[in-house]
Amino acid sequence: KGTIKGVVKLTGKPVEMKVPAARKDAPVCQDKDVVYNAVVVNDGKLKDTLVRIAVGGVQGSWKAPDAHAVVDQKDCMYEPRIQGVVSGQQVDIKNSDRTLHNVHTYKGSETLFNQAQPRGADPLTKSWSDGIIKLTCDIHPWMRGFVVVTDHPFFAVSGGDGSFAIEKVPAGKYKLEAWHPRYGLKTADVTVADDKPAQVTFTYAGTEAEPAENKDELKGLW
Repeated sequence: KGTIKGVVKLTGKPVEMKVPAARKDAPVCQDKDVVYNAVVVNDGKLKDTLVRIAVGGVQGSWKAPDAHAVVDQKDCMYEPRIQGVVSGQQVDIKNSDRTLHNVHTYKGSETLFNQAQPRGADPLTKSWSDGIIKLTCDIHPWMRGFVVVTDHPFFAVSGGDGSFAIEKVPAGKYKLEAWHPRYGLKTADVTVADDKPAQVTFTYAGTEAEPAENKDELKGLW
């Protein structure tokens, strides 16, 4: 088994935007402008990109882990903004804010569920078999979160320095995918050897169109 390591870069100018907060939520969302970090870049390195071996690209079957993944609504944002889960893995959606949210999830243009979640409510526990799941809030329309569902556990999300690492990958040749909520999909071929890291760099120009999974992002307010 080996490791796939790499970095995600952005060569163009990142999107910068502040979203006016909902006034009825003072002081939860109103006391300052909400900075919608759709694109987070440090020294040309891009955060929040999901990198995975393509679906169906790893031989064998993989059981969903017993541990639940967690998505939290905190400071009127979804945290983490993007994460990967294995098919069938339970996801707990929490509301840590002192205000009402409604969790409106999509797969493509299809609504999967739309449920109010008051402050202090129990988590909503969901699972999905495949796809890129988008989480929104109709009360606070800038809120976006993404859960990328894969049929194996070989995925990672790029950190603040753009780096990622996928460990314990069976030796072999694979197609690697990088998906960013604003800039979409990039692919690369990679060969993994036992005990020898494979190195991959993904580069976005910043001119890419919004991906279909997120086409209505902030209703065109970029």
